[in-house]
Amino acid sequence: MKKLFTAILMLAILGACRSKKPAPKRLQASDLASPHIHNGSQSTFIFDDYLVGDYELPNGINYSNGAISGSLKNELNIAHITGHQSNMDVPIFKGAKRAITLSIPGFKGQRVQVKGVFNAWNSDATFLEWSGNAWKAPLVLAPGEYAYKLVVNGEEVLDPSNAVTVPNGFGSFNNVLTVEGNGGEGPVAIDFQFVHKGSLRFSGVPEDQEVMAFFNNDIIEVTRDEDGLSITIPARAKKWERAWIRMYTARNGQQGGDWLIPLKFGDVVIDTKELDRKDWHTSIMYFAMVDRFFNGNTSNDKPIQDSTVHPRANYQGGDIEGMRQKLAEGYFDSLHTNTLWISPITQNPKDAWGLWNQGGTITAFSGYHGYWPISNIKPDHRFATPEELHLFLDDAHSKEQNVLLDYVANHVHKLHPVYQKHPNWATNKYTEDGRLNTQLWDEERLTTWFDTFMPTLELRNDTVADWMSDSALVWITEYDFDGFRHDATKHIPMNFTRLLTQKIRAASENHVYQIGETYGSDELIASYVGSGKVDAQFNFNLYDAAFEAFTQERATFDRLRKALESSLTYYGHHHLMGNISGNQDKPRFSSMASGHLSISEDSKLAGWTREIPEPTERGFRKLHVMHAFNIAVPGIPILYYGDEIALHGGNDPDNRKMMPFDFSPRQQQLFDGVARLNEIRSRSMALNYGSTTVYQPEPHLLIIVRKYMEQEVRFFFNNSYEDRYLEDWDITVPADGEIHQIRNHNQLKQN
Repeated sequence: MKKLFTAILMLAILGACRSKKPAPKRLQASDLASPHIHNGSQSTFIFDDYLVGDYELPNGINYSNGAISGSLKNELNIAHITGHQSNMDVPIFKGAKRAITLSIPGFKGQRVQVKGVFNAWNSDATFLEWSGNAWKAPLVLAPGEYAYKLVVNGEEVLDPSNAVTVPNGFGSFNNVLTVEGNGGEGPVAIDFQFVHKGSLRFSGVPEDQEVMAFFNNDIIEVTRDEDGLSITIPARAKKWERAWIRMYTARNGQQGGDWLIPLKFGDVVIDTKELDRKDWHTSIMYFAMVDRFFNGNTSNDKPIQDSTVHPRANYQGGDIEGMRQKLAEGYFDSLHTNTLWISPITQNPKDAWGLWNQGGTITAFSGYHGYWPISNIKPDHRFATPEELHLFLDDAHSKEQNVLLDYVANHVHKLHPVYQKHPNWATNKYTEDGRLNTQLWDEERLTTWFDTFMPTLELRNDTVADWMSDSALVWITEYDFDGFRHDATKHIPMNFTRLLTQKIRAASENHVYQIGETYGSDELIASYVGSGKVDAQFNFNLYDAAFEAFTQERATFDRLRKALESSLTYYGHHHLMGNISGNQDKPRFSSMASGHLSISEDSKLAGWTREIPEPTERGFRKLHVMHAFNIAVPGIPILYYGDEIALHGGNDPDNRKMMPFDFSPRQQQLFDGVARLNEIRSRSMALNYGSTTVYQPEPHLLIIVRKYMEQEVRFFFNNSYEDRYLEDWDITVPADGEIHQIRNHNQLKQN
């Protein structure tokens, strides 16, 4: 009997060995070597972000101590890195920055400073000198728009010589500095036409337009002929379940639209059914604040029993079991989202902290939001047990849903054991000149505390960075989250970002998507994105421009068009940036579009001092338009919970009401409209991987066209009070609204 059992066991083992085939090779889009922009004579370049090994640089530049120096002749170049196990070609682009002079007339004899996105809003970072009849400062900037403000004798004022202003989100305005391009005809958009016998065909390419193509991370040949360009798919592509063709273009000092084309076992993907949730470009994300979404387990309801805490600032019972129940009911399936981002669920304090005393009420706060961790590895007992969390993640993955965890690395609550044991692991609570180092967001970007009870960790210390990055890994290795939303990214030093990314890639077979939160210039935001760093950040500058364009009556699309063009320049035409409908730090879109909030007022104070009414018809309609815009542009569309039904309110905490599920007919209508837009996105290769062309034929009209082979999707936005017939497009765009078209194989469908 023993011999028989042994024989059966051996046969089972041999059978398992024979049947187990190696997993097909798959490269995530985020594993592609991201382009490096070399501006001026020197730029930071970390080879370890790409591959450890020897390197060969383009002609004209040299490498030393983490920087490349010198000048590039061509717009498009490559660095070749030879590693121990693999090689890699890294795109290196010639940057577009140039020297300009900022001139501020008047204010003679006074102390004048300037702060803006070009100096990280640090008024001490830019030196102005009186020259003739104006204060002047030399700047080196790329073409684009830059918000700024003057500081005269210590007080913030607008530049009286510049009439161009934008709201700053705090009840006042900033000036805008515009840097024009270098002139000359820019790159022509290249149409990806068809695939023929393993070759990709592109048309309409001027002879003086540079072109560079890659298969995965290897440079490949581009063939020119009188009809355009062709790229041959390498034979080795057939071994890859997911591989990629990339193409970049440039002309007259300007970068052109890039192409990112997914392959499946050597064939170009032409249908989204061939894609899955690991293809992050297909993500449509839903952000739920756990405590305010749905109460699925009343036994863990433990609000703080403290009369100093206003009900709006206390726990309201939402939990992971509530998320799981809505998942099981098919709520997210019906909305056609496929990625859930949940607010932080690590243990927070059991008592009240903080204070609001600026109008309307006086209150302390609970940690219902999750951003005051006293543990980085334990779920908060008010949100979930470990077993409930595992069950939720398993159920989500069985429904082909990704789940992102909001993770806080920048700071801890003062009751956190690590701070109690190692207070020297925190940054200094006071600046060198004796000021309290709290909320100095730009001046002390890497050291400032968010509040006196929230010490910022000194992540530039290797010991602290190692400990914190290990704690983050727990959520990947023990709980199988698919990615992180990182809180306060711009306050986190780059060494920590790189260390965590290295550890994640070593610990997980799947690509873990990371998206950061940074307010600032496109250049600052982009500095955290790319190989070895995070995959994306929230596109706040695009959101701010869209928020203004779609909420304010008769607003032109000038600023939104420029913001969209800037984001394509800095992040690429196939980026993974997050395009939000709103978030927990913004006033509700529907209330602003309804006219119940003013863009020039303090929306947080408004939420405390008055009851914001339910949205008007315009509030509903324009929120649908905002969703349509996020669906139309490159990046990941992100719905803030409640925006699918136009939940109303001011800023924090009025924008964090409990999610209602008994929809009114108008709310259901908006929900259905948002779901249709999401479904269109999920089924369209053009909206996931197509080219992007932006037109603004008139100040109040914006057109976005996405193309992928024979599929074309057009979105038309009209901010005027009249329906507009566009003869060139043979379409009527409704007043103060949006319409879109989908063309497949020369068949035009209008929605």
